[in-house]
Amino acid sequence: MSYEKVIGTSVARHCAVPALSILLFIFDRAAKWFALNTLPAEGWFVIPGTTGFVLEHNEGIAYGIRLPQEITIAVTVCAVIAIGFFCIRAYQKKNYSVGGALVLLGVGAFSNLLDRIRYDGVIDTFVLTSWPVFNIADLMVLVGVCIVLYRIVFHPHRSLRSE
Repeated sequence: MSYEKVIGTSVARHCAVPALSILLFIFDRAAKWFALNTLPAEGWFVIPGTTGFVLEHNEGIAYGIRLPQEITIAVTVCAVIAIGFFCIRAYQKKNYSVGGALVLLGVGAFSNLLDRIRYDGVIDTFVLTSWPVFNIADLMVLVGVCIVLYRIVFHPHRSLRSE
């Protein structure tokens, strides 16, 4: 196999999660725009009353815990900066799974931060049975956290070093 093919494949593989994160960020912003501008007041349901799209303005953080908006924004800005720092370190150490997870986490947190700054709360758009209403950015944060925790719990010797 030629050197160019190995490098090209490696770069493509390690850029997949950041590229996916950007695509999910765009979908998240589009879903929020749709909910704010065109969604009927009663929402739109695929399965009546249980699964579909609604508009919910969430001023709290996880599980509806409320903090002053200034504190929430300040903590989120610090978290996004810290996540960015650790993401860069993970990629420098060639720890691509942790770096990719941190990209998902950071981009999701950034999208919700934009909502907090613009709308004084997060715009949630999806309802799925008895789960709380959520958005794509929330899923990005959840998946990123789960991957990092998995690496720390099941691969502690490799979670912060190169793969």
